[in-house]
Amino acid sequence: MTANISSLYNRQQELLRAILTQSSDGIAIIGVNGCFLEVNPAFGRIFGMEPEQIIGMECLALLDYDDNTREESRETCMIQQAIQEQQIMPYIEIDLYIQGASRSLGLSVTPISSAGRPLCLLIARDVTVIRDATHMKANFLSMITHELRSPLNSINGYLDLTLTGIAGELNEQQRDFLQRARAGSEHLYALVEDLLLISRADAGQMRLNRELTSIKEIVANAVEELELTARDYQITINVDIARDFPPIYADPVRIQQVIRNLVSNALHFTPPGGDVTIVARIINDEALASSEEQEKSVEIQVRDTGYGIAPEHREHIFERFYQVPLTNAGRVGGQGLGLAIVKMIVELHGGRVTIESAPGQGSTFAFTLPGLLP
Repeated sequence: MTANISSLYNRQQELLRAILTQSSDGIAIIGVNGCFLEVNPAFGRIFGMEPEQIIGMECLALLDYDDNTREESRETCMIQQAIQEQQIMPYIEIDLYIQGASRSLGLSVTPISSAGRPLCLLIARDVTVIRDATHMKANFLSMITHELRSPLNSINGYLDLTLTGIAGELNEQQRDFLQRARAGSEHLYALVEDLLLISRADAGQMRLNRELTSIKEIVANAVEELELTARDYQITINVDIARDFPPIYADPVRIQQVIRNLVSNALHFTPPGGDVTIVARIINDEALASSEEQEKSVEIQVRDTGYGIAPEHREHIFERFYQVPLTNAGRVGGQGLGLAIVKMIVELHGGRVTIESAPGQGSTFAFTLPGLLP
């Protein structure tokens, strides 16, 4: 009996050793002191070292990289805390310089217990190829969308000139045709802008160009782009913003993109005869009030009298490419990027987006911009 148990135990140990040896993922065991107790060959290959060289090293010494980057410092703290406090660490990716080359590693930490000793299991995977492919795709998409902007600007410019009558007077039908061509061109331009923003964000090149700007003017420009769509859908757009509304410090191009996406979304989910209302007001935002200068914020609301959004969809609508089924509206719902971009831009400004909605009772999207200037 004892011999059988011993034989079974030996076979299990051999199987475990074979799995560790042949695994393509780097696997390491870390003790309570943060040092490596065991590593498999794949783990050594990731760092260009023999497993024997790594055993006994401190984990954070091996994962040492530039601490000047705030995001990387935060991830270092996550790893250290997971090891010291025996906590599960969610999967993260970090960039390291290994043997003079930039590498991207995916890491996860899981606490385990062996013979009453608290240990941590560290799984490492080299995702450099995936990172480089993602960056290449983002850069290619950014280049293509950037190249599309020039001809679209030219088309829009000539359409605007023609609509002024500079090339001759237009009859009512000709003007209507040109206005629709202009609206279609604006829609295409907006899609290009959305794709360009996504590609820049994925490539880590997203930047804001803040300046003192008028929210009333931004809203007017966004509404003008969608007037023809609203008219075709038989929906009224209302704007409720005080004439003397103070200026805000924000990126006007991006905030106009936010409002346009929210209004466009409202138009898609509102039946004929409905209303879309844009409201701006100054609020005391307790969630953002870390200092007296940040107590005053501006809140912009986009309300509609549409079909509303069911609870099971509300938690996903800000995800990329997520589309709420249009069972009632029967209209094309776009590419599923608009609300994801809204959230991205607002959070870059230090604000947040909220939604209140119920089926059959319309929706209210609101976003805050902190630090309103007097």
